[in-house]
Amino acid sequence: MSALKVVYIGEAGVDTGALKKKFLTDMISGIENRFFEGPGSQGKNPKYSLTDLDDENFRTVGEIIAVSLAQGGPAPAFFKEWCYRFLCTGEVDFSYLSKEDVADQESSLLISSVEDVADAQSLMLLADKVINCGYTSQIKLDSKENIIHAIVLHSTTRLITMFQQMRKGMELYGLVNQMAANPEACHTLFVPGKIIKPDADFIMMNCQPHFSETGNSRERTERKIINFMQDFCQELEISGEEEDSAAVEESHSIGVQHVLQWLTGQSHIPILPDEKRHFKITCMFDHDCRERLGDHSICDHTQL
Repeated sequence: MSALKVVYIGEAGVDTGALKKKFLTDMISGIENRFFEGPGSQGKNPKYSLTDLDDENFRTVGEIIAVSLAQGGPAPAFFKEWCYRFLCTGEVDFSYLSKEDVADQESSLLISSVEDVADAQSLMLLADKVINCGYTSQIKLDSKENIIHAIVLHSTTRLITMFQQMRKGMELYGLVNQMAANPEACHTLFVPGKIIKPDADFIMMNCQPHFSETGNSRERTERKIINFMQDFCQELEISGEEEDSAAVEESHSIGVQHVLQWLTGQSHIPILPDEKRHFKITCMFDHDCRERLGDHSICDHTQL
């Protein structure tokens, strides 16, 4: 397997691993936002796009996912359960599908409308939309469950060609074969809920500061900096928990994972066992930056 090397145009630097992880982190996040839809905590479906299918963008998505998992990038833990089952087997269990597997807004609103109708006349007002979903039986109140199931099938099964193309891309590095052979082991990499997010303790436990000689003024200053970073990360963690409890849908605030990405290039806890075992954040202290860079109050970091 050839290692991925990343170069940002216009930026000096040699990729020793941090640039690759930053690139893969940005790519997986971009894929989630660009090609998927649905509430993140419950998993997402691919967006229905024949244009992206025709351009083979879903194959590219599959290839990037395979590269990210194989080379230390973040896991794409944003798929719905039924999506993951299809990626593993190449088949859909229609009896397993439910309204919770619907992610597009149009179908979700139609399901809610069918559930809320109280009389046959109101249900008939939705007849055209229901028929467009492939429901061909008689539209009546006691058939609401069958109508909803037809809408669910329409919303999900039209995505099969997108998944087939994505699986083709995920054949890179043999990822599809690994998922088929080890579905339980790979489950947490694709379905949300079990991957542990980085917290303040994770950053500080893996932080390896190189302090100056014990007892001098530089060493005291360096320890104050590390203590400040610990306090800062803990405050971010607390504020993030408060946002989660308030069910904030869209948030642009800084979190602990952003600090980790700023320091190392990646915002996730390493997935591969060997990488996790050797993961460290080396901290060096530059006391002569004012002599070299002039008077300033903010220093940029250096990724090691």
